[in-house]
Amino acid sequence: MTSDKSLSKIRIILVGGRDVFGREASGKSTTGNIILGRNAFEVGRRTTRSVKAEGEVHGRHVTVVDTPGWVWCCSVENTPNFDRLEIMRSTTLCQPGPHAFLLVIPVNSNFPHICRAPLESQLELLSDKIWKHIIVLFSCVAPLKKKIKESQDMMWLVGKCQNRYHFLNIKSCADCSQVVTLLEKMEEMVAQNNGHYLQIDKGISVGDKQDTGSAKANRRKRVLQACIRDVKQHKTDIRIVLIGAVQGAKSSAGNLILGKKVFAVNRPKTLRTTVCCAINQAKVHNRRLTVVDTPGWYYNYPVEKTPEMDKLEIRRSVHLCAPGPHVILLIIPILTCLEMTVHTAVEKHMGLLGEKVWNHTIVLFTMGDWLGDTTIEERIEKEDKHLELLIEKCGNRYHVFNCKNHTDHTQVTELLEKIEEMMMENNNSHYVPEMESNPCLEIDLMLKTTKTNMTKMNRQTQIIQELLREIKLAELRIVLLGVEDTWKFMAGNIILRGESLFPPKEVLHSFLKK
Repeated sequence: MTSDKSLSKIRIILVGGRDVFGREASGKSTTGNIILGRNAFEVGRRTTRSVKAEGEVHGRHVTVVDTPGWVWCCSVENTPNFDRLEIMRSTTLCQPGPHAFLLVIPVNSNFPHICRAPLESQLELLSDKIWKHIIVLFSCVAPLKKKIKESQDMMWLVGKCQNRYHFLNIKSCADCSQVVTLLEKMEEMVAQNNGHYLQIDKGISVGDKQDTGSAKANRRKRVLQACIRDVKQHKTDIRIVLIGAVQGAKSSAGNLILGKKVFAVNRPKTLRTTVCCAINQAKVHNRRLTVVDTPGWYYNYPVEKTPEMDKLEIRRSVHLCAPGPHVILLIIPILTCLEMTVHTAVEKHMGLLGEKVWNHTIVLFTMGDWLGDTTIEERIEKEDKHLELLIEKCGNRYHVFNCKNHTDHTQVTELLEKIEEMMMENNNSHYVPEMESNPCLEIDLMLKTTKTNMTKMNRQTQIIQELLREIKLAELRIVLLGVEDTWKFMAGNIILRGESLFPPKEVLHSFLKK
């Protein structure tokens, strides 16, 4: 830390995250605009690069740096490397160092216990002394101090920042008093730190890393463009299989390809909706498209942990579009950090279809809005080597979808052209499954066995109910036990006929509900 006697200059860095689905922004850019009293930062889309803006505010020269947001529940290890580098680069934009970090959180957002450790890892990436320089800024329409006090997690966060927090009404830009009060709180914090700002050495080499990555990204883009040949004759029939982890937007991608909502898309409170293969068809750009959606696996789980029924469904997918799919679209959300365990999970699950599946695979990056003004090539070059290896295994074939932009038909047209190019490379052949047994027959046998077991279980339940008919208990005490990710909380809620008596979060201590 270094001393800065003059407080006529204040240097601020805005940090914060997004909800687990990447939909709800924290309001950092809007906060920066309110502080500076002008539209200095773009709002309406995700901030992908660290951006600096300056201005004279109430007799002070204020420098504000906006940064990319991370997913609240993701640790720094699971955050894309591009975003990590940009957050680190933010400190180089306000030399010699920031006086204050404003941690922006919507006051009405849910900040569960599982977000604590990820938040610490994200902020301490910059410095382990950063907490002395943080003010929690609750973006809101009206102050809700009662809600903050009722939330143990919010109180933990405020306590971590030595009870420094501020409410900023993002709908009342004309209220200058709230900005003046915020600046005064910053000056008070700087005084408590003996006039010190936070000096960070980690960001020194970040610019060099960014420049090197950009050069590599440009080369990759030129190679990809050089490889794309004009396809003079469109194929009239294309069969597509979608495969990937849960929450990857597979179903949304299928809907975008077919130009209509035919695959069920999960709601924010549910984990997934595709539990068995679904097939739909449509005529798109003079081609008859057949698309098969498949159940997803948990993104970093080994294939051994995936339920047998899900594995059979994945294998069955290539049989549903007989005689075989022309392309397997491997769905990967752009906000995924493809580290080793995730890469291994992808390869093992793809292996369920056979070794030669990679010759017919294209990586389809979803959640394209996460890119902002960056390119996918830049992302690929900045990420872990596993992502680059995966793309190389697919013959350097990849594409980006923004599933929120249904009006951009060019993204579908370009994907179909890439599929047709790959088909030409494969001599117009489709993928022939390399399987000794038919998964459809295995699933039928499993369903028959399950039905038989259910009949036995129902009979046993009936006998027990008859035996206990005369016995009525005034009180019944139940303990739920099980390994992680077995949905114990949901079982408890169903028993008690309540929707959310037990929270869907990591349970670190026992809960009692009546």
